[in-house]
Amino acid sequence: MRIKGLDAARGVAIVFVVFGHVWRGLDGQHLIDARLFETIDRAVYLFHMPVFFLISGMLFKAPEKLRDGRLKSGLARSALNLLWPMCLWAWIEGCVHLLTGAGNKGRISPFEVLSYPFPPKSVFWFLLALFLFQAAAMVLRGRLAAAAIALGSMAAVVLAQPQGLTGQIVQHAPFFFAGVLVGSRWLENGLPLAACLAAFLLAEGVAWALAVSPFDTVPAYLCGFVACVGFLGICLKGSALVRKLGERTMPIYLTHIIFAAGMRVVLTRFGVKDVAVVVLVSTVAGVGLPLILFAVSKRFGLAGVLGFEPLRRRHAVAAAAVSAG
Repeated sequence: MRIKGLDAARGVAIVFVVFGHVWRGLDGQHLIDARLFETIDRAVYLFHMPVFFLISGMLFKAPEKLRDGRLKSGLARSALNLLWPMCLWAWIEGCVHLLTGAGNKGRISPFEVLSYPFPPKSVFWFLLALFLFQAAAMVLRGRLAAAAIALGSMAAVVLAQPQGLTGQIVQHAPFFFAGVLVGSRWLENGLPLAACLAAFLLAEGVAWALAVSPFDTVPAYLCGFVACVGFLGICLKGSALVRKLGERTMPIYLTHIIFAAGMRVVLTRFGVKDVAVVVLVSTVAGVGLPLILFAVSKRFGLAGVLGFEPLRRRHAVAAAAVSAG
């Protein structure tokens, strides 16, 4: 049974993703008070990516049997729908850096464009992480394995404090595998709104009071999980418009950096100093322009090829035949 409220949660969460990257971009331009930046940044990053991993785990369905090539086809399908968009849009983003000199490193070389997806930069680490989590869930099946991976990855983060790309991936593994463990049936009847709002605010308040930096301690994870559940409960009754947005998170996630960062840079270069205006306009651009691009790609039958939606079966079969040859 599809729980439409989860689409609403994804719709709200993707807006926070776009906002978070606009917010960090403004900090990179030194346009925000450091204390205000850190307070809002920590509040948003406590839940907005974890909730995506939690929902992905809740909705993930491993092949019922590993025989008859089902594991291989499952891995191939996951790679096609996650790693291909990661590479394609990383190359496109790299070309933007090559042509405009935008980004923290300024203008990059053609070789750096070719290697831009390896290892993933910018927002694309999420797709690699999701592929690795899905692959692990296909191979190491069952609730016991999911619980072991969730607890093991959490322990690894707390004890070893991994950094960089490895740190990002391992830090978020507990949320995906917790989602695999609990499933989504417990949300079918909804959750009490007042209790969820209170839980969300309590988690954010405790995280702020402890100055936790997601995710490096057990209290940080507890705050993150409570915030995610509270967020889900708040969003489950979301409007049809928000649910539609949640059905289109992939094109927004893949392309929002180009549109939102571009709008932010244009506004600031034209002398717009009001942070609220820059944040609002850049966030709207980072959500709205990818939706227009998605609609155009659908019109010309390119949405699957561009990674905006799962490739249709005929494309998947063709790709598998090419890779087999």
